[in-house]
Amino acid sequence: MRTDAQLKEIADDLRVALGAAISGMAGLTDEALLEVMADFEVIGRLASAGQVHAAGEVGVRSRSELGDEGLSRSQNFTTPVALIAKVTGASARACKARLELGRKLRGAVLLGGGEGPAPFPAVARVLDEGVLGVEAAAAIVKQCGVLADRGCSADVVALAEETLVDQTLSCRLTADETFRAAIHLREVVDPDGAEPRDEVLQMQRSLTIALAPDGMYRGKFALAPEQGGVWMSSIRALQSPRVSGPRFVDGDEYVVADGRTQAQKNADTVTELIARAAGADNMPRINGAIATVNVHMTLDDLEKGRGVGWIDGIDQPIPASTVAQLRCSSPVATTLFGDRGEVLYHGKAKRLFTAAQNRALAARDGGCVWPSCDRPPSFCETHHANEWVSDDHPPGRTDIDNGVLLCHFHHSHLHKSPWKLTMQDGVPHLIPPRWVDTEQKPIPTTRRRTIQRSAA
Repeated sequence: MRTDAQLKEIADDLRVALGAAISGMAGLTDEALLEVMADFEVIGRLASAGQVHAAGEVGVRSRSELGDEGLSRSQNFTTPVALIAKVTGASARACKARLELGRKLRGAVLLGGGEGPAPFPAVARVLDEGVLGVEAAAAIVKQCGVLADRGCSADVVALAEETLVDQTLSCRLTADETFRAAIHLREVVDPDGAEPRDEVLQMQRSLTIALAPDGMYRGKFALAPEQGGVWMSSIRALQSPRVSGPRFVDGDEYVVADGRTQAQKNADTVTELIARAAGADNMPRINGAIATVNVHMTLDDLEKGRGVGWIDGIDQPIPASTVAQLRCSSPVATTLFGDRGEVLYHGKAKRLFTAAQNRALAARDGGCVWPSCDRPPSFCETHHANEWVSDDHPPGRTDIDNGVLLCHFHHSHLHKSPWKLTMQDGVPHLIPPRWVDTEQKPIPTTRRRTIQRSAA
């Protein structure tokens, strides 16, 4: 029987078995479900091994020295990756990974057209048996290949390969764990290789940021390991709920959950880190001032909370709600224009709460004042309960009895939602919209610990 006919027959049988397994999966016990999942994984590994070997063969038949007679070019594809992707329907990334692993598992093409000995026989054996996944196999082959490129003897590379295969199977390591084990073994075998590898990584570090037509800044970055460590440890520290200071949980029903994705949280965290650093005492000053965002807006729009503002150097406008949020807690200098475009007022970044005032607010509020939010003071921005430009608090006046701590999410939400926040007897109160409470009763939000102790 031909090989392709056998594979088609296996595929047909598998379709029948798959349909039966899926239809009866809901009735399985927990143990039986896990067994079925493991069985499917073995089938998937066997199929993946076939994909890798087939891709490797395509790569050999498409090697550059064959020119237009190579398989991929003869089929009118510029690269073997493009050919594999077209035939399989898989992504170019997945096809490239199969092709690279398939090539590395094959022996070198000899002058007579034959194939030399397989460079990684232990990996190839367990891969074909379905007991080692493609991702783990790729991790072992890659790091053993690094050792070979560094001049390690064939015996040393073979021992490293067998050690990693045995460790992965005996300890039932995941692909991620195998990757880490391979890195560790590589460093044990070749400790002198760390320096040249780091030099390569250092040369690859980069950060590019560009302003897109829609007003978003987009870019990409590559960080050396120690730089990535600084970034990630700082991000985790700001995002961790276990930060210094008290945390409170309120069971109030008026809750707005933090709906940000992790990527959005990361962007907000890095922005906060930069803003904090820009305001540090030892940071460079421009004309005696810290890095300041200059926003242009008409006086009429600012007073009525409508329209847009324009940030220096950015073509896309920002809505009035964002201007109001920035004016609460960011070093923003607002230039106000009249109806005829004349400059009426150029504000200085003097309205921000001082460090002493923020400490007082932290003592009073204990963190974000929004009900059920547990963000501590270090995660919060200071919001002016009454607008900074108002009869009670004219420009330039920033008072503790007008300040409220809010986390970035709830600060942004407050400026864009029908919820209102006011001060009553020095205590912040939230006023819900009518669709939440028809009477719009103010909700006291302070978590002042002195009151809690006296009440007890």
